[in-house]
Amino acid sequence: KTNNELYHFFRKMVAFRKAHAALRNRYHFQNKDYMGSGYPDISWHGQQAWNADFSENSRCIAFMLDGKHAKTGLIKDDFIYVAFNMHWEMHGFALPGLPAGKSWHIAVNTDKGGPEDAWEVGQEPRLENQREFLVGPRSVIILVGK
Repeated sequence: KTNNELYHFFRKMVAFRKAHAALRNRYHFQNKDYMGSGYPDISWHGQQAWNADFSENSRCIAFMLDGKHAKTGLIKDDFIYVAFNMHWEMHGFALPGLPAGKSWHIAVNTDKGGPEDAWEVGQEPRLENQREFLVGPRSVIILVGK
């Protein structure tokens, strides 16, 4: 009862991991498109899509997993995009484009309090702005492209 919000957050996180095979690959990501999907298995991003800032002063990084590469292509999964803003100010992240017919949905936003910090699998709300997401200070977001 004391940590009810924290319990519910982690319950949803465990369910999210179980629901997404792209998060449970046996082999290391290769940053290659070995399935012919048009996207690498993992790609790195910064505040600009497809342009990660790996400098020592950067406090923002993101990555995207292409679900067509899950379990070396044996299982099809959604796209998963994770952005980390470790700066004390809010920052906008330009989102990578998805294939036609797919859109970004918010699964986790640690800048929000419960119950909007994490959504049940399959009930993630669609983002209104499919081009950019504002990530709160010292927060992490997880988006699902489906």
